[in-house]
Amino acid sequence: MSRNQTNRTKAGERGQAIVLVLLLLVPLLAIAGLVIDVGYAYYAQRSLQKQADAAALAGASQLPDPNASLTVAKRYGSGSGGKNKQSDIPSVTENVTTKCLSSVPSCSPVNAVVVDETVDVPTLFSRLVGYNSFKVHVRATACSPCGVKPLDIMIVFDRTLSMCMDHNGNMDSSCTDLNNARNGIKSFLGAMNSDDWVGLAEFPPPANLAAKCAAPQTANGEYDSKSSPYVLVPLSKDFVNGGKLVNSSNLVSTVNCTQAGGTTAYANALEAAQAELDKDGRPKVQDVIVFFSDGAANTGPAYYPSTSPYRKQPCHQGVTSAGFAKAKGTLVYSIGYDLNAMNGGANKCQSMSPSGPDESPAITAYQALQQIASNSGTFYNQPAPGQLVTLFQQVAQDIQRGAAGLIDNGTP
Repeated sequence: MSRNQTNRTKAGERGQAIVLVLLLLVPLLAIAGLVIDVGYAYYAQRSLQKQADAAALAGASQLPDPNASLTVAKRYGSGSGGKNKQSDIPSVTENVTTKCLSSVPSCSPVNAVVVDETVDVPTLFSRLVGYNSFKVHVRATACSPCGVKPLDIMIVFDRTLSMCMDHNGNMDSSCTDLNNARNGIKSFLGAMNSDDWVGLAEFPPPANLAAKCAAPQTANGEYDSKSSPYVLVPLSKDFVNGGKLVNSSNLVSTVNCTQAGGTTAYANALEAAQAELDKDGRPKVQDVIVFFSDGAANTGPAYYPSTSPYRKQPCHQGVTSAGFAKAKGTLVYSIGYDLNAMNGGANKCQSMSPSGPDESPAITAYQALQQIASNSGTFYNQPAPGQLVTLFQQVAQDIQRGAAGLIDNGTP
């Protein structure tokens, strides 16, 4: 073959190779472009999902108020005017609704918020193969309270004579503080979920369960008898039905009939509350004690020797008894009310009687209740006389806090 023929052959081969490269380049570019466009659509989907999750959770924090829930969810969504709207994801269509989920307790009137977000993500390279845009659709559903973690709760209630006194220690025939406390407890009960169990312990205890609606008969209450029951109502769940209190239930009727009298000794009541949680509480359920008192412990059961900390250090013993419960994993809330009554006299921890010596080492009622609580976040103090309803509502909200959660998220 001559040199000229060889050169023509090689030139022809080079021309064929260029044609083949050009033919392959189109699908390669289309595939590369598709990867880029799909990657951007995936980015948009992941971003929208995060924003929908955030919006649903924010809205759920306002449940069961449907209007507030919708307003807050939209505020944190990706729709027009939402805080989480991203400039690189255009024209998001957002739909926020509230609903009742039968699988979640306490639906009155709604218990869930649903956030749907949709966007048509425009393409660049995929237009070559007929895809002008990709539709991205995400959904997030959050409930509150979700009831995912039921609770066993014992209320420990101070019904001492000071609950029928005013701030200066004068008798109050209307028993204003006691009535406020009753209403506070009932408000607390109304905030519980249908799968929460609640029981009631009181101090001073009655002589027997038949006398639970009577005022204590002695100045020292009925502390001095080992048979006096502190737990008046064991753990129960019949106190609420359809989000409304059942007044005829043992728990609500006992709260309503409670009368005040006697002095203050709360260590045994705390121990009795924990014993009831141990006895009738459900396995793998969070135990909670909600302890309420309006003053310092200043006495103890006479069946203990006079040197016993139950009588000589009643406030310190209350802290110790709460420590037994906390060591078992029980979450303890304490509520102090009007501890500075009688010019601070209600805040003074003394031995064996209101006129006895101060406890040693020194401790105040405020300090005792603070130490009885599991942590600073579970201690509530109302320094002045006033409504107790708000205080109990705050505790109820704190116990249920965190119950809002995502129960469904992802592409529908």
